[in-house]
Amino acid sequence: MKTLCKLAAAALLCLVAIAAGHSAWAARPAKGTEILWDRYGVPHIFAADRASLFYAYGYAQMEAHAELLIRLYTQSRGRAAEFYGEEYLDSDKWVRVNGIPERAKTWATQQSPEFAPLLAAFVDGLNAWGKEHADSLSPAARVQFPFRPEDVLAHGLRVIHYDWLVSAAQVDARVRHAGIDMHGSNEWAIAPSHSANGHAMLMSNSHLQWNDIHTYFEVQLTAPGVTSYGAVWVGIPVLRQCFTDYVGWTQTTNNPDGASLYRLTLKDGGYLLDGTVHPFEVTKQVIKVRQKDGSLRDEPFSIRRSVHGPLVVDHGDTAIALRVTALDRPRWFEQFWKMGLAHNFEEFQAALRMQQLPLFNTAYADRDGHIMYLYNAAVPIRAQGDYAFWGGIVPGDTSALIWDPAKIVPYDRLPKVIDPPSGWVQNSNDAPWTSAYPMLLDFSRFAPYLAPQVSITTRAQRGIRTLSPAKKMTFEDVKAGKLSTHVETADQYLDDLVAAARKEGTDRAKRAADVLAAWDRAADNESDGTLIFYRFLLGAGPDFSSIGGTVVPFDDHRPLDTPRGFKDPAKAAALLDTVAADVEKQYGSLHVKWGDVARLRRGKSDLPGNGAPSLMGAIRTLDLGPFVDGKAEGVHGDTFFAVVEFSTPIHAEALLGYGNWSKAGSKHIDDQLPLFSKKQMRPVWKTRADIEANLESRKIF
Repeated sequence: MKTLCKLAAAALLCLVAIAAGHSAWAARPAKGTEILWDRYGVPHIFAADRASLFYAYGYAQMEAHAELLIRLYTQSRGRAAEFYGEEYLDSDKWVRVNGIPERAKTWATQQSPEFAPLLAAFVDGLNAWGKEHADSLSPAARVQFPFRPEDVLAHGLRVIHYDWLVSAAQVDARVRHAGIDMHGSNEWAIAPSHSANGHAMLMSNSHLQWNDIHTYFEVQLTAPGVTSYGAVWVGIPVLRQCFTDYVGWTQTTNNPDGASLYRLTLKDGGYLLDGTVHPFEVTKQVIKVRQKDGSLRDEPFSIRRSVHGPLVVDHGDTAIALRVTALDRPRWFEQFWKMGLAHNFEEFQAALRMQQLPLFNTAYADRDGHIMYLYNAAVPIRAQGDYAFWGGIVPGDTSALIWDPAKIVPYDRLPKVIDPPSGWVQNSNDAPWTSAYPMLLDFSRFAPYLAPQVSITTRAQRGIRTLSPAKKMTFEDVKAGKLSTHVETADQYLDDLVAAARKEGTDRAKRAADVLAAWDRAADNESDGTLIFYRFLLGAGPDFSSIGGTVVPFDDHRPLDTPRGFKDPAKAAALLDTVAADVEKQYGSLHVKWGDVARLRRGKSDLPGNGAPSLMGAIRTLDLGPFVDGKAEGVHGDTFFAVVEFSTPIHAEALLGYGNWSKAGSKHIDDQLPLFSKKQMRPVWKTRADIEANLESRKIF
């Protein structure tokens, strides 16, 4: 209690000092700047100038996500353990090892004269909300004020460079040569030639964890020259998934080789490089860690750096250094901002040519009818090695392998498809070569370290199957494709599995085969058979390695009819028997509705879920947490998704499945889950008339 009182007192002194004249509170938005909150908790911001727009945007983020945003910024300072406890110690170490706070301060001085005032205005909005609502914040949150531009930039660095591009978990997996689940998404762009109404269309669909650093915030931003609508992670001042009256884009992760791990050879207290021993640069820090009783303990912490970068593995005789691309490119916020200001394809490409953003496949469409797929990446130019080589552990004893961060593959040499004859582009975290079908990009024409030579996901196969028919697509067709829970792996393997079980399986396997034969091959609320097939896939392992593999492997050039067949049908039948036994024992029947076991739980909601786990290959994705008492809740998968038609006016529908707020007690924590459970989307309200007709509250500055 004494500690909490001290925190509260410190917060009050901080706020009093700031109110007395600290510059962090100096700015105010133009009079009449508005935040119109609709009945789903989405803010529609209208401002007479861009600085006021950013101010109100920061203010709105705090209204919906204050505790989350403040904690994320505190983590990006490398001080979360000091205020939030032991569970954040590893996070603080990762932030400090990689020098995120220091780099963010440098980045703050490198913002352009055009964008720096906008970033400052966003921060002013954050701080203003904190001043006005200090009493509603936890003691730990109150003492974090004031925020400064470097806090926003540090959070951005942590999100993009040290989570998406490389995370502590990815480092660990690469060191152990283990696989790791990557962030996933789907994106489609449809040209007028493939559209029933003659308008380009865009499907945006991000798959992320439903909490923490990946939490999305949906917003509309309107000011002179700004007509943006979309979503981005909490704490970021620009939009990532976005459409305007003119252009739109969406993104999926592409996992480029932009972060290299170097295994160092240790000798005489240093490391060998080109035959010479070099000393480490060593810094010592102390992390304060809050204990359960409120006291603080000191955690001494040493950081060693080589010329490659900081050591992210440093114990015994193992020393591995990390080198990350694009750390000399501090303006990725501004690049996103300029993408949203574009009125046409040429202006959009001009923003992309900034090459500040180090990753993400990008799908684009506009009202003029252009579409594009871009393998966006800040990949260092290398003299040797392919994608697999640079994705492993690289020898650190030769300077020939230490790439120059200032030299990256230029925009014009990145894989891209513009206005293809097929009339569509897609990506579902597959390699760029399958962005159009028939394939238009030739792997051999690009640097071998840019992307894997072969890498197609089952979701990409499902997307290609959905987009390929000659029939021109309507808005409703695209929407139905997005909401489809049809399981692509069922089309690939189910017939062979049923046949194998009926020929070589036990009586129980035959009964399971009967359930699967009658299954709708979907992961809808009422689907009967999804659970059995899901558990069969889990047991079969990657590429069915646990049961002998497949007869016909994946082939990027044949996405609609590969893979196929079991090399050992008897093993497939035996695995189905094992799965059936477990299901029957746990549920008392082989007939189990998917929505009864896959649950949507958030706030006060507990609803039937739909969507398939990632490995099953449905466009609508729902990944599950642990099964407890026969049920599991969705923790990952469809987050913000939208379908946009570039008609006049824009026609769009969207959903942020888990709700647009994380504020405790808000109805917007779970108010969109019923739509998710019913496989529905909601209209996007962009005009003032539509917003006013669905208004919940209004904030006028």
